[in-house]
Amino acid sequence: MKKRFFTLVLALAPVAPALFALGGCTPVMATRGNLLTDDQLQKVKAGATRADVVAAWGQPTVVAPFDQDTWYYIGERTAQEGIYAPVVLKRRIVCVTFSRADNNTVTQVSEVGPQQARDVTPVSQTTPTAGKDYTLFQQFVGNIGRYNGNVPPNQ
Repeated sequence: MKKRFFTLVLALAPVAPALFALGGCTPVMATRGNLLTDDQLQKVKAGATRADVVAAWGQPTVVAPFDQDTWYYIGERTAQEGIYAPVVLKRRIVCVTFSRADNNTVTQVSEVGPQQARDVTPVSQTTPTAGKDYTLFQQFVGNIGRYNGNVPPNQ
């Protein structure tokens, strides 16, 4: 009985790493932001109030910084396989414009296309700080003897 079990384990041993490797090939799906569906998009029309929009879609992803009457709902779905870069499967940007003169009601709901969107590259510069750059060894040696275990706390 034991011999049959060990024979089975030895026969399946090479298969186990292959199964783990195949598990790494399964794409990881991720949805970020508020990805509105077509049904949700139909719920808000011109004339709806801010409260109606929040009730239907939730809080906006971004409120325009210089115009509080423009809301953006931004969402995307990506898939990533293993160590490869994520691939964007779907991206939707919806712009909602309100009118202050008309009791904060929706004047326009529009979808921003990919031709209007821009990729923003972060600035790679760093802010210089005062002081010295110590190596790990210098930090370790510099801390030896700095702490006294005999002194009670709060002194």
